[in-house]
Amino acid sequence: MRIRPLATAAAAALVLGVGGPAVAATSAATVAQPAAGSATSGLTLLSLALAGHDIRVGSVALTSSTLSGSPTSKVVVTPVRANGTAYGEQTVTPASSPASVPSFDSAAALPAALGTVASVKSPVFNVTSSSSPAAASKAGAASLGSVSILGLPVALNGTVDVSSVVDGTNALGNKTVSVKNLALPSIADLLAALGLDLSKLPTKTLTDLLAGLNLTDTVVTAAQKALTDAQAALGTAFTDAQAAVDAQQVTVNNLKSQVLTQTAALTAAKADLAAAQPVLSQAKTAATEANVAMTQAQATYDAAVSPVQIAATLLGMTVDQYAAANSGLAIVQTFTAAKAALTSAQAVSAAAAADLADAQSIADAANAAVAAAQAAVDATQALLDSAVALLNTLLNTLNNLLGQLGPQINALLAAVTAVLDGTPLVSIDSFTVETQAMVTSATAGGQVAKVTGGEIQGVHVLGTDVLQNVLGNTKIDVLALTGSTLSQVTSELSALTGVLSSVLSAVPGLTVPAPTVGLLTKSTSTSIANGFGTAQNSVQALSISIPAITLPAALALPSAASLPAITGVPNLAGALGIAAVGDLVSQPMTISVGTLSENATFRPATVAAPGSAPGSTPPAAGPPLATTGLPAGVAVLAFLLVGFGLVIRRRLAAEV
Repeated sequence: MRIRPLATAAAAALVLGVGGPAVAATSAATVAQPAAGSATSGLTLLSLALAGHDIRVGSVALTSSTLSGSPTSKVVVTPVRANGTAYGEQTVTPASSPASVPSFDSAAALPAALGTVASVKSPVFNVTSSSSPAAASKAGAASLGSVSILGLPVALNGTVDVSSVVDGTNALGNKTVSVKNLALPSIADLLAALGLDLSKLPTKTLTDLLAGLNLTDTVVTAAQKALTDAQAALGTAFTDAQAAVDAQQVTVNNLKSQVLTQTAALTAAKADLAAAQPVLSQAKTAATEANVAMTQAQATYDAAVSPVQIAATLLGMTVDQYAAANSGLAIVQTFTAAKAALTSAQAVSAAAAADLADAQSIADAANAAVAAAQAAVDATQALLDSAVALLNTLLNTLNNLLGQLGPQINALLAAVTAVLDGTPLVSIDSFTVETQAMVTSATAGGQVAKVTGGEIQGVHVLGTDVLQNVLGNTKIDVLALTGSTLSQVTSELSALTGVLSSVLSAVPGLTVPAPTVGLLTKSTSTSIANGFGTAQNSVQALSISIPAITLPAALALPSAASLPAITGVPNLAGALGIAAVGDLVSQPMTISVGTLSENATFRPATVAAPGSAPGSTPPAAGPPLATTGLPAGVAVLAFLLVGFGLVIRRRLAAEV
């Protein structure tokens, strides 16, 4: 019966053997940390990049943060930022909240150079900022102010609602932007701002443009018919005159190109001659100096050879024989040195003469090339002058005929211009975009960055309702404007702007690349790093990029060279003196409407585990500790054995 205490002791030992490590395992502490994070929400109503200027209108930046340990927040409203300089900027903090940021008129503050590019009256922003109980910021505007680009008004109506908040549960940045009746300047106004005079384009180009964009109306149709009837009444005289002008214009353009090419060759030949002339001058100087040195060496030799010659003659020897036999004599040594110096001077003179001959040959060839190039330029210039004179004669003939068609042409031009004046490059009846960046945890799935809702209606590009053409409906939920649907809309946008480019670029000398229209361009990202979850969101509601256009001076407005959108100036006072030489080139331009962004970073609160000191520093991370004691299953078995042993012992005790 001695085994019973031993069994009980063994079971107890098992329990203790397992229980020790179990107690030790609970000693690891989790440090308490408060929730912390930051949220930013930004908006720019309109931005313009043109002619080296970067102008942003109606910018709002909200920041809420608890990263420093206490809630902080602020709202920065910037009515205008031009080339990095803020105008009318105000910062609202909890100490100054709530606040109303008044409208800002750029006419009173922007430099004159910027005033020709854009003018702004910003909206009134109502702003709140608080740090209790959470870090929170909010800004809103009941209107969007007014903007002009290159002196052209941009219709812009709508509302803005922007907020950011960080509390104990999340970091959140979101916004809602609603725009109504957005309209960029008309086709005619934009082309004029870029220097193009529509009235100087062929009427057929203008009517082809309307036909390609499906903009022809009854007024244009009637005016076009009246012009066609009047032309028919003139018979073939008009068409023959027009054909003659067109053919002669091609000849003139070819000769202009030839003159430019030959002028470039002449310039290159003159450069070669200019490079050859100093080389020739140096060669002449070197040859002259070598001849002088050789003359001096000859005189020295003549003086040195005379006594040697006399002595050699008396002995019946040649000079060289005497010098060889009497090399130690002073007169022989003087003679030998003079002879060597003369030989060297003669070699230098010969080399200088050869260099001079080469340099002279190169200079002569360069002179000949300049003369030939100048003759070619003169000959082609004469042909060009004659061709221009003939073109002017043909133009006079055509203009006389056009004078008979003047009323019909003017009526058609007025009808076409009226349509183009009334057709914005891009207009949108309305759009609402709602965006959000939110972080609730630093684990997978706790970060969200997305467009949460909205609607776009009536997207018109060059007069065409794009959504109606593509979808059969003039409006669409922004969440549905993705994937293949967005691709179809983008293709339609490109097709319409391609018509504008192809029709106008068919005019000789005129190059109008297709504008690019971007609709609801967005990017999102989420990540987890350093114990924080992060969500980022950016959306560009509308962007229009207008590449540089090239137009001949003959098609330019009289004041085109002074327009802020022009970077090139006609070379009208050049060597050729041809008024048509020197195209103008506009600056590329980008207009963006509704630039939205959010950034949220958050770490949830951590509660301290039992047995740890609040605020204590957790132990440094390291490799896991080695396992001690017995497995947990053995511990359970041990408890059962202890209980079983106690029951048996009591029964035996009762029997005794």
